[in-house]
Amino acid sequence: MNIFDRKINFDALLKFSHITPSTQQHLKKVYASFALCMFVAAAGAYVHMVTHFIQAGLLSALGSLILMIWLMATPHSHETEQKRLGLLAGFAFLTGVGLGPALEFCIAVNPSILPTAFMGTAMIFTCFTL
Repeated sequence: MNIFDRKINFDALLKFSHITPSTQQHLKKVYASFALCMFVAAAGAYVHMVTHFIQAGLLSALGSLILMIWLMATPHSHETEQKRLGLLAGFAFLTGVGLGPALEFCIAVNPSILPTAFMGTAMIFTCFTL
């Protein structure tokens, strides 16, 4: 039997009935926070690239480290959920600022590296999600 002779059931890709509703809610929150962090990190990299107002270096590295430790030290509860999300967004922003010099170097070497890396990452993430 050839592997390419099998029929693929595309309806099974969108069927989530075997996952409990609480797990579905948790996955929604995980993917939403991941998307938020990606956008905030991209904004941090943009701020570094365009304005050079917040220079990457020791200050952004220390700031992101402090925010990550603060996030880990904050207990998880319904009351602290917004605070933890804000700490995560701050960490993502400073991480994006820290990526600024690497992005500048990639653009100087070959500007097509960034869209290629973005599309490759998006395709891999989509495949793992499906």
